[in-house]
Amino acid sequence: MKVFVTGATGFQGGNIAKALLQENYQVITQKRDPNTGMSAMKGIEVVQGGLDSRASLAKAMKGTQAAVYSFPLIFDMELAKSYTENFIAAAKQEHVPLVIFNTTFHLAKEETGLLALDMKVAMKKLLDASGLNVITLAPDIYLDNIAAPWSIPVILENKIVPYPLASDKKNPWISHSDLGKYVARAIGKPELAGETLPIGGNLVTGNEITAAIASKINQELNFVPVPVNEFEQQLAPGFGELAAKEISNLYRFIEQNYDDFTNKDFNKTNELLGVEPQSLDQWAESVNWSIS
Repeated sequence: MKVFVTGATGFQGGNIAKALLQENYQVITQKRDPNTGMSAMKGIEVVQGGLDSRASLAKAMKGTQAAVYSFPLIFDMELAKSYTENFIAAAKQEHVPLVIFNTTFHLAKEETGLLALDMKVAMKKLLDASGLNVITLAPDIYLDNIAAPWSIPVILENKIVPYPLASDKKNPWISHSDLGKYVARAIGKPELAGETLPIGGNLVTGNEITAAIASKINQELNFVPVPVNEFEQQLAPGFGELAAKEISNLYRFIEQNYDDFTNKDFNKTNELLGVEPQSLDQWAESVNWSIS
């Protein structure tokens, strides 16, 4: 079975592709320039092109039985709509039987006034109206944010785990590895087309994540809740002001909508797809906690 995956040379798409390869799917992706940036892992077919080209999307989807759509870290409503329309047109042209829409974060029920969240609502509406068979998977906070290449040195050198959440409030977290597992299982469940499923559901605190990391590296660590405005200022030099604002808005949304954000039927999804999320200890064990 051949599956098209957007962004399979990135963090989320790469983990989705890895899970599919482990399930013996054939994986195909797009890359604007195959000779620059992160390369695709062994076994992935790469078609040159991007989401701005319906022709290259159709070429990449030709002969596929499923397509996985994750929108890149771009904060532009018109691009979100345009790229999604291109994806839909190509999937319809090639008669792709099943689409998995990875919202990449919580999917709000309606517009919030926050661009990062409203883009997801707009893309979902386009996919719902497309006539395609779509399963929507909505993850929440990524554990891998804490284990990012730029985060590990801060943890090891300063003995802290800084993050823009309260230290003692339980939030739903998911690893990129588990994201891949959920997508792979959803592809095997086409009868779930039309469903929107929250995925992950490790409801844990910042303190509990910190304890799991501390146990793994055998060092004392403290979780440090970073005020969201300060977090935005820290992101701006590396991500740009717009991206820093919109990424930070996700955490502002969590603060303001905590009950809706946490009260989801993760157990139902886990039963439907037959996935048991990694424990914190399993996740911490999977990470290389060293400065390369």
